[in-house]
Amino acid sequence: MRHRFRVSKSCARKWLPVVAIILVVCGIVVGVVIGTRSCKEWLANKAANVHVDIVGIDVKGISLTTVTVDVTVSVLNSNSVGAVLHRIAYTIYFEEDGEWVQLGSADRTEDVTIKASGSTDFFITNQIGTLSAVAALYEVYKQGGAITLKVVGSAWVGIGPVSVEVPFERIEKVGF
Repeated sequence: MRHRFRVSKSCARKWLPVVAIILVVCGIVVGVVIGTRSCKEWLANKAANVHVDIVGIDVKGISLTTVTVDVTVSVLNSNSVGAVLHRIAYTIYFEEDGEWVQLGSADRTEDVTIKASGSTDFFITNQIGTLSAVAALYEVYKQGGAITLKVVGSAWVGIGPVSVEVPFERIEKVGF
């Protein structure tokens, strides 16, 4: 025999404010726990464990006015919770006579969702202006069709309400 549980409208009206108060109190408790220093430190440590690496630097095109460089970024998240890459900013240098000369820079602020316990790859296309392009072209000529590039920057990775800066650097010889 099956019984149905029914609540009268008057009973529901009586208990609705109590349930609402309980939900508000639970929300405040969760907010306080997330806002505590130890919870924020735990989240910051999780976000700091995310590894950002430049896995590829590819010169896509050279003209008299610009050099197009694609930078492939790989973000490895070993945490069991997902993360968000909020911003990535870097500078591209080329090596000229043993010194690093700035070629260009990028600052991407579009959020990229990073999978839990996995890696996420994406690329950023960079257009380098005339003066830097001419200097880089000359260096390519001097080095017989290759150039050494260095990418130095930081990524801001967030887990929950906490965001941490994660620095990275990569040096790679790129041929044509």
